[in-house]
Amino acid sequence: MIERVTRHFGRLVFDRDVIVRAALRAYIETHLERIGRFAFPACDGAMWEGGLKRGAIYNDDGCGDYEVVAWTEAGVVGLACELGAGPIEQLGLSLDAVTGGPDDVRGAVPGLPAELELAFVMAVGMLYVGEEHGERQAGVGFWLHGDRVGGTLFAVHDPTRARGARRLAAWGLLHKGRLLPLSCESYRPRPGGIVTYHDRPQDAPAHAIMDAVVDRALKGPTEFTPAELETLLLPAPDPERVLAAQRRLQKVGITWPGSPEIPETCLPK
Repeated sequence: MIERVTRHFGRLVFDRDVIVRAALRAYIETHLERIGRFAFPACDGAMWEGGLKRGAIYNDDGCGDYEVVAWTEAGVVGLACELGAGPIEQLGLSLDAVTGGPDDVRGAVPGLPAELELAFVMAVGMLYVGEEHGERQAGVGFWLHGDRVGGTLFAVHDPTRARGARRLAAWGLLHKGRLLPLSCESYRPRPGGIVTYHDRPQDAPAHAIMDAVVDRALKGPTEFTPAELETLLLPAPDPERVLAAQRRLQKVGITWPGSPEIPETCLPK
């Protein structure tokens, strides 16, 4: 674990295992939100690759802004992009230097240890590719290796000149192991002015169940109990959405009681 106090985001705390847990938790929230008894999920749209030892999560806001956080046993790499603020605009990448690969965004993680190259490549693999120039799209990044951190996230003196930084800073503002949703509350911002707790009392039972399931999933494949599903799910949830959630959570080793493997062809379009 390592702490950094930043001018714009306050006290950030980064821990590899805590970040991986939060990534799994956020992925679960995303795919239960439309059928579960809670609101304000951490992710608007999340994709998962790999596993708990080596993996990555992609999180977007549905409007073109996103971040990717990847991890290996050696540590964590995060890359983020806000629409119109990729490596050409924000990292000084010249058009003739575009490769469509990791070197497009290497400027976001200066000092990256060699041990984190795999995590970096995994993160780059989930970035969008620019339509006009073919560059990988990220304008800010961070890395965590043991008790060392680096990246342009920590060089932010003016967040407006490092667009996307707040998406990565949120991973240093985890709350009880949970990635918090980015704040839209200009009148009362929470820690760092970028996240909000949304600790609604009516959501507490659902969050308690998700926490319990995540803790089990970190140890190996698990499944919801009937009692957990009764508390967690809305009455008569949409069957197609339930099927989609089952398939997505099956990818991270979480199933419904007695559920068989669900082929991709069964997913709603």
